Amino acid sequence: MGLEMGIESPIKNKPLQAGQVLQNKMENRKFKNWTTEEFTWKFGGVPMTFPAGMEIYMESDKVAHFAKHLTDRELNKAGLPTNSPRRREFEDKCFPSDEVISQEQALNIKEEAKVRAKKGKKTVKKEEEFADLNDK
Repeated sequence: MGLEMGIESPIKNKPLQAGQVLQNKMENRKFKNWTTEEFTWKFGGVPMTFPAGMEIYMESDKVAHFAKHLTDRELNKAGLPTNSPRRREFEDKCFPSDEVISQEQALNIKEEAKVRAKKGKKTVKKEEEFADLNDK
């Protein structure tokens, strides 16, 4: 019913066409907690926490969900109603780019970040005290 006419996508209000709903579940977009405070909200009953300034690729439906709730929180803090004309301004800050990537690409980015983090950690080899006494 609504798909034939085009429904509004929660991300950048781009209209969705029939057949795009399933495809969008496989698309990943970047979400950013642009605030100076940690943001925690649930998706599917599972809480997710985003430190201040964090950027992360996630499925488009999750990005839209978290952007909506972060925007609501910040509008409330600013003393503005959630239907304020400034809503778009706040919401746009949650999307640092319009880039859409596949789920596989997003997983590769996460894995590369883990590898970089491991390389950045220095491994300290623990020396045994009086090691030379064991050799005799």
